[in-house]
Amino acid sequence: MHRVVSRWAAALVVASIATSARADNFNLFGYGPRAAAMGGAMTAEATDYTSVFYNPALMVERKDVNFGFAFQWYRMVADVQPKDLAQEVNCTNCTSPDAVGFSLGLVFPLGGKVKNHLAIGLGLYLPSAVMLRVNAPDPTTPFWYRYHSNPERIVIHTGVGIKIVEWLKVGLGIQALADLLGNGANVKVDLFSKEVQLRELNSYLGTRVAPVFGLHVSPLNKRLRLGVTFRWEMKLLYEIPATVDLATVGTLSFAVTGVAHYTPHTLSFGAAFDITEQLTVSLDGEWQNWASAPSPYANLLIDLSGPLLDGLGLGTALDVTSPAQRPGFADTFGGRLGVEYRLSPRFQARLGGFIRPTPVPKQNVAGTNLLDNTTIGVAGGIGFNFDDPLEIMANPIQIDIAAQGHFILGREADKDSTDVVPSYTYSSRVGGVTASIRYDF
Repeated sequence: MHRVVSRWAAALVVASIATSARADNFNLFGYGPRAAAMGGAMTAEATDYTSVFYNPALMVERKDVNFGFAFQWYRMVADVQPKDLAQEVNCTNCTSPDAVGFSLGLVFPLGGKVKNHLAIGLGLYLPSAVMLRVNAPDPTTPFWYRYHSNPERIVIHTGVGIKIVEWLKVGLGIQALADLLGNGANVKVDLFSKEVQLRELNSYLGTRVAPVFGLHVSPLNKRLRLGVTFRWEMKLLYEIPATVDLATVGTLSFAVTGVAHYTPHTLSFGAAFDITEQLTVSLDGEWQNWASAPSPYANLLIDLSGPLLDGLGLGTALDVTSPAQRPGFADTFGGRLGVEYRLSPRFQARLGGFIRPTPVPKQNVAGTNLLDNTTIGVAGGIGFNFDDPLEIMANPIQIDIAAQGHFILGREADKDSTDVVPSYTYSSRVGGVTASIRYDF
């Protein structure tokens, strides 16, 4: 029986696909090089296809169809060390994998009677290797709450922008993900003949969507622009059950459940001001409702029951439930700053930065080892455009390049001497580049 239970436990771990992203790739690294270079301060300044994420109300600002395609690469360099060098920390997940992927976007202003008053858009991020990873490390294994597996998730945003009057625009968008659900596996086994009499599996990805609301105001001849965006929380629910009917012995029920890829309710508000015709400064504030975040750890339920076991008084003696522990997160308020200087109609230079407070409390208790702390980000980049030398494209082609660095401040986890995990310190740096090509049709 132990062998049967072990095999099914292993099978279910594999079936869970590998979860852990806590904020989508756009929020973590920025959507497009222009946004990345300006620290993500785009709520009032996303003037291209990236507006579908930052503020769907801004899509209606486009007069032509705008398309963009980008590539990104980011790498983490982490330092996780036990305080007592004679002890060891399980560092299987102490460094997050590289964040490599592609993104594209499209803003399509409609014509006819709604010309200059209605536009639709689409934004998409595709990881280079894994479309969607679900990976919940064991509570005794330290892992980076925001960065571990975070980019390994497809991101989909779509929306519509509406101009009410010249100085007021509103937007409505949808972000999409999926739940991993189903009836799981059903197996019937005759232990005496060692025969599998039934084996079936039924699991699926169920669509999950959440709304995005945007508002944009330009009261001073568009030199000053104000924006507000609210993104509803997003998460992936996974439920992977299995039932093994052990003929004449009992029924083994096994279920792994949890929440992955959680992004909290987020309220972003920003202002962009053209100091001169060449110089724009953009400032964003961001509130995130992390206090409502669920536990990032997987829940396990094992139930072994049946007439024979009940008769022996063992109906509940072999049941197992994993301990439940709230993460104890706190709401955060961060800030972003971006500057763009247009040296000429052909060339732009950009700088930016952000501060992102951590919602994660100190990990000084047993049963949780989430690595995170306040993060300081710095960024810079350039943009330039040129005419198509082959004269195939009528309009200039825009190229944008950005580099970004995240500095996760050092922190300590002071564990009790009875904890299986020793006390440790940790910090990290994340750096990378992104580049894109944009074109107005």
